[in-house]
Amino acid sequence: MKTKKRQVNFPDEATLKRVREKLSDPNYTGGNIALPAKASETDRAKYQICQLIARYQREHALLQKEIATQIGVDESRISDILRGKIEGFTLDRLIGYAEKLHLGLKLQIVAA
Repeated sequence: MKTKKRQVNFPDEATLKRVREKLSDPNYTGGNIALPAKASETDRAKYQICQLIARYQREHALLQKEIATQIGVDESRISDILRGKIEGFTLDRLIGYAEKLHLGLKLQIVAA
């Protein structure tokens, strides 16, 4: 049986480069609606892990349900993670999800 290859509509390299440069600019004022400016360090860590999982999805061109299967949760939970909705997750749970996608994941904590 022949398998059908899924076509992924993804922006071209020029568009991706332009968006990356804009978002990487330290003077970018677009802000982040998912994470308040005065977020706790725990919430910041949770949000960073959500971003790590979202980046994994983009880089591997996976559907939400494919990520859900890999992590072992239902698709609605992945939707929350990919949108940075951190309030429904504990830090250790998000770390566990990220470890399932990134073998050898290492975390670093730095005292300010």
